[in-house]
Amino acid sequence: MLKRFTQYLQVPELLEPYWTPLFDQWHECILMVDQAFSIYKSNQSWQQFVGAATHDPADHLDGNLTRHLYPEDVFLLKQLLLKGQPIERLRVRLMNAQHQLFWFELSATLLPIGTSAQYWCLQCSDQTQNIQQQYLQAAQQRSLTDLLYRLPIMLYRSRHDRDWTMEYVSPGCEAITGYTSQALLNTPLYGHIIHPEDEEQVWSQVQYAIQRKTLFYLNYRIIHANQQIAQVQEIGQGLYSDSDMVLGVEGVIFSSMYSDKTALASI
Repeated sequence: MLKRFTQYLQVPELLEPYWTPLFDQWHECILMVDQAFSIYKSNQSWQQFVGAATHDPADHLDGNLTRHLYPEDVFLLKQLLLKGQPIERLRVRLMNAQHQLFWFELSATLLPIGTSAQYWCLQCSDQTQNIQQQYLQAAQQRSLTDLLYRLPIMLYRSRHDRDWTMEYVSPGCEAITGYTSQALLNTPLYGHIIHPEDEEQVWSQVQYAIQRKTLFYLNYRIIHANQQIAQVQEIGQGLYSDSDMVLGVEGVIFSSMYSDKTALASI
């Protein structure tokens, strides 16, 4: 035990040239560790995170990063450090003294000390709030995607041409038209399935709304893939560049509650 403690006290002398008191001013956690993850130096941000009371090296005799690393991340980090290459932006999970889990972005630099043992400077930036927000957004996106799969509606973005060439359609397009999104994308198909008697009406009402930069509300007929006539409603708007050039049209199409083909007025 005495030999181990003596070796521990000798190591900080080798690390001293790579340490600066300025590290204590950083919000990021700064650590100096060996390949076994023994902690030899740490800044105040790390001390606050783990709840340590002092910076005395003796207090860290048994300090090891593995006590705070999430178990699944210990092996990953060790494997990367064994390569002897710098690490940039590795996401790891760390636990504080209360065993609360936090996400950190870790960078590692090998210190050129010239000994048989390797020593690393680790910089850890707390990314917990950012990652929680990303998970929340991903969950919301999954919920929205699931909803779009379940609802019989067709969200779309099309070019501003008489074929209404689709650049994006949601999965609900098949329930509305009988055609898959692959069949509709980048083809004139949707323009061709609008009932011939309604084509001009649809075009003119969309142009009226685009010129006035208002929403358009339409009710018209399409020819379903099964060759049956289907009544649909559409709500959409134009897409414009900064110079007011019309870039396309976007909106939603759904089965109509109306039984006739009377188009709704644009506003």
